[in-house]
Amino acid sequence: MLFHIRCKDKPSQMNMRASTRAAHLNYIANFGDAVFFAGPTSIDDGETITGSVFIIQFDDKAAAEEFSKGDPYRKMGLFESVEIEQIRKVIPTDD
Repeated sequence: MLFHIRCKDKPSQMNMRASTRAAHLNYIANFGDAVFFAGPTSIDDGETITGSVFIIQFDDKAAAEEFSKGDPYRKMGLFESVEIEQIRKVIPTDD
């Protein structure tokens, strides 16, 4: 199953994000091909980070939640909110 995880940062937490970034990236790398996409969101300036987005594949929502709970960003309290939804890929088609 595919899941979309949308994490919104707490305001004014760029220092926490920066100090935890290496641990966050190492954690995500451990999941290999289960992570289809991971990256930050930002305001229009492209520099001011507002959160994170993931597209991941796990057997069920419980596994997606465990993945999210293990993220160093989440463990350190960076996120104001975390939303996890199952998604279905329609385009492009896998022919």
